[in-house]
Amino acid sequence: MNTVVKIICASLLLILGACSKKSSSDELRMDGVTENAIQRYLHEHNETATRDVSGLYYRVDVPGDSTHFVKATSIPTVIYTNYLVTGEVVGTSLGPTDFDHRMLKNHIPGWQIGLQKISQGGKIRLYIPSALAYGSVGVNGIIPPNAILISDLELVSIR
Repeated sequence: MNTVVKIICASLLLILGACSKKSSSDELRMDGVTENAIQRYLHEHNETATRDVSGLYYRVDVPGDSTHFVKATSIPTVIYTNYLVTGEVVGTSLGPTDFDHRMLKNHIPGWQIGLQKISQGGKIRLYIPSALAYGSVGVNGIIPPNAILISDLELVSIR
């Protein structure tokens, strides 16, 4: 009887594991289509970028002061412009903003990863796959679902 219960429990675990939603690491893994689209954009615009293990591509334009780095719980003040690969501007700060005192951990994953690659005063361009931006949801009327987002960021200050 004890063996039967163990077999039933093991079977249920296997079935539940097979039926479960993808893990967050699977969702963040970049598919070949997105990877190719980012590489094609870089090639067509004669730009170079480094690929992070997350799938984020980035280019550090100004590294910053090399002393003050942002952490997940920091409140970064940035100047930014967001573009689609079509060149359409879909957001801009028009000056420094801290998004109403938002901590870095509450920004999109692409910014969380990218802003940690520079220090205060630094400037970076991020080529963010949709899984690290707004995913399959997008931002209604502004950023379409599954859109690659290009962000130009300047890390003005950190609190």
